[in-house]
Amino acid sequence: MRGFKIAKMRHLLLFLALVGFVVGQGSRFRQEFPGPYCAARADRCCRDRQDGCAQPISTTLCYCDEFCERGEHGDCCPDYEEVCMGIAPEPENATSCVYKNRYFTPYDQALMDNCNTCKCNMDGSVTCTEDVCLADDDLLRQLHHLERSIGWKATNYSEWWGRKYDEGKVLRLGTFQPRFRVKAMKRLSNKGGHLPSRFDASEHWTGLVAEARDQGWCGSSWAFSTATMASDRFAILSKGREMVQLAPQQMLACVRRQQGCSGGHLDTAWQYLRRTGVVNEECYPYIAAQNVCKISNDDTLITANCELPVKVNRTLMYKMGPAFSLNNETDIMAEIKDRGTVQAIMRVYRDFFSYRSGIYRHSAAATPAEERSAYHSVRLIGWGEERVGYDVVKYWIAINSWGQWWGENGRFRILRGSNECDIESYVLASNPYVHEHVQAIRKVGELQELIVGTGYVPHPSRRYPPYAHRG
Repeated sequence: MRGFKIAKMRHLLLFLALVGFVVGQGSRFRQEFPGPYCAARADRCCRDRQDGCAQPISTTLCYCDEFCERGEHGDCCPDYEEVCMGIAPEPENATSCVYKNRYFTPYDQALMDNCNTCKCNMDGSVTCTEDVCLADDDLLRQLHHLERSIGWKATNYSEWWGRKYDEGKVLRLGTFQPRFRVKAMKRLSNKGGHLPSRFDASEHWTGLVAEARDQGWCGSSWAFSTATMASDRFAILSKGREMVQLAPQQMLACVRRQQGCSGGHLDTAWQYLRRTGVVNEECYPYIAAQNVCKISNDDTLITANCELPVKVNRTLMYKMGPAFSLNNETDIMAEIKDRGTVQAIMRVYRDFFSYRSGIYRHSAAATPAEERSAYHSVRLIGWGEERVGYDVVKYWIAINSWGQWWGENGRFRILRGSNECDIESYVLASNPYVHEHVQAIRKVGELQELIVGTGYVPHPSRRYPPYAHRG
């Protein structure tokens, strides 16, 4: 009998000792008495002292009411702090780590801190990678502080969070620095007439200028800006008869000597549009990834299995004339006003990703290590000016390819006349071969040989639609 009492007393003392470790040794206690306890109750936790607010544990009871926390003799259930107070259990292991109020061990998965990963070491220290993130609290704090002096507002886009800056430069831009061939490209000077203080091609040609699309996480701005500018010009110079969204995916897949989603050169893109041409978006949908080319150089819209347009008798690919560059600010303005949107190459810095509204200029918010920039290509669709205090600030209106969730509904304004971010250095344009009219030339048997008028230079005479060569 005495032995039974002694054993029972030892068991009770052992349990009380375990209960005494709930706060300081929570992890070990939970391992031996995993539960659930409070979490298993219908009403879970109780206020004040309620003896009925208990759960069986081992040979006794543990409690889920506020009274259980009293002094050093607390009798709370092992999961009381976690369930009733929202406090995650602190690991007891000597090699556990804490980082920004989060506990983890060397055996746990590394923690994510924005774009960096943090690992718990066996000695209890924490090691984190030190990559520059596309956006972070420090950059946003600096931009908000500089807002009045730089003239534009920044915001925190969830799309950028958790991404590295180097990753954004490759997969959200994608236009390589111009080669000598582009720099030496024929430059066109416009003999300008009157140029208004404000012009927006999307307002001047209502419904004929495409709004911003999203290139996704694929460095395809070289294909996107080329295809969308060409689409704008087909619509504008055909006076709305050739409303077409040309396929950047075809260029992404088919243009040789490019690097697909890792970037490409604009001169090569324009050569492809001139020599081969592209189909419409419905025929070759964009997937934000490089895939196998399904278009051959001698294809037509018919052999490519594309649906033919209804307003014109087109069966040939959509082609553009030779690309040309523009000399200066007024030449760019005159070109936009006379013939539609143009393509501009710009240097992108880290702060540009956080642009929300206003007239952009590169800020001093980036540190020297973050000054590594990359090139991007966008569409310029107009210009304007805005009075700021006593000054008049001139700007370009541009459409980006990051979707309408970014910037001013997918657009941004940037300083004009000062070559901000090199945006006036390499501005390109080209004119489409639009079907203005189809005219019979002469009879060939029962067929007519036709010539297609264009918006740039006349096509050479050709049979239309294309028929097999005669023997």
